[in-house]
This record gives sequence, C-alpha cells and structure tokens, in this order.
Amino acid sequence: MLIFLITFFISFVGSIHPGPLNLSVIQTTLQKSLSSALLMALGGVIPEIIYGYLAVEGVMVFEKYPIVFQIMQWAVVPILLFLGIQQIIASKKPKKEINSSDLVLPNGAIKGFFLSLFNPQLLPYWIVILINYQNYEFLRIRDLSDKVFFVLGTSTGAFALNYVYAYIAHTQREKIFKYLNQNRFEQIIGWTFVGMGLLQIVKLVF
Repeated sequence: MLIFLITFFISFVGSIHPGPLNLSVIQTTLQKSLSSALLMALGGVIPEIIYGYLAVEGVMVFEKYPIVFQIMQWAVVPILLFLGIQQIIASKKPKKEINSSDLVLPNGAIKGFFLSLFNPQLLPYWIVILINYQNYEFLRIRDLSDKVFFVLGTSTGAFALNYVYAYIAHTQREKIFKYLNQNRFEQIIGWTFVGMGLLQIVKLVF
C-alpha cells in the first residue's frame, strides 16, 4: 500500500502540467459533459498501465530499440497539429446542440488512449522513478503484489488528476463561458495544440 500511495502521489503531481490529454478532458467537460470527459480520461490512463508495466518489468525498450523512441517523438507531431487545426476550424462554425446519444460513444476514450499512447515521456519517466525506488528498502519492487500496486498507482494517480480538472471545469462552466465564449475557447485549445506540435519539432530538430 505504501508503494501504491507514493506512486499515486507521484503520478498525480506529474500529470499537473498542461498536456494534450488534460486540455482535451477540460474541453470535453465544457462542450459535452463530465461523464464524457471521464470516459476520455479513462482511455487516457490505459497507456499509463502499459508503460508502468513495461517499466516495472525492466523492459528498457528505448535503450534496446532507440528507433521506437524516435518514432514516438515524431508521431506526436502530426497528432497535435491535426487536433489543433481541427479545433481552430471548429471554432469558426456555428454550434449545435449536443445530442444525448453522443455522450456514450467510445470515441472519447479512444482519443484519450492515443493522446497518452504517443507520449514519449511516460516510459522513461517511470523507469527513472523505479530506479530511485531502489534506493529505499520499503519501495523496492520485489514480488507480484508490489508490481500490481505500482501499476495501479500510476494509472489511478493520472485519472484522479484528470478527474479534478474535469470536475473544476464542470462546476465552473458558467463562469468560464461568461468571460470566454465556446468559440474563443476552441481557438485557444487549437492554437495550444499547434504550439505544442511546433515546439516538439523544434526540440527534435535542434
């Protein structure tokens, strides 16, 4: 349980910085509903489970196959640019009422999954955390239960943070749109994604 609690805290704090998943969860909350945003967040934490498991098993994928890391770094660029341009275009269109049937479609979870899957920082991040765990006797991963609680900590921490973002956006929805209409918000999200994509290109080239 100590491994779970500490990993949960690290995952929660590590997810605070704005990223594609966090921004998309907030946007989905404002445009659709809290349940739709949580569905997206749920899809987004699945890669946390995958990469947490790979890290805890000591599979140094990026060291053995550096091409995988390079591909993932470049793969996130078109995704961010596509999402950004899509949002900018959508901001120029008149809004229509959201049908309740739209809220149960799984595309939100799928979008959340791929936004996190192509995050090249997840696996090395958790590998570094595990290396530091080895310096403390009470945090060393030894058996199956340790591995399970570590992986649970990585995923539930990330989900909890996205839930907090979604809940705040849900409760403050009227205040947000009072000062920032939906079209303007979509433009901000769109240009943020585009900016992230361009920044990633700069990091890769230079």
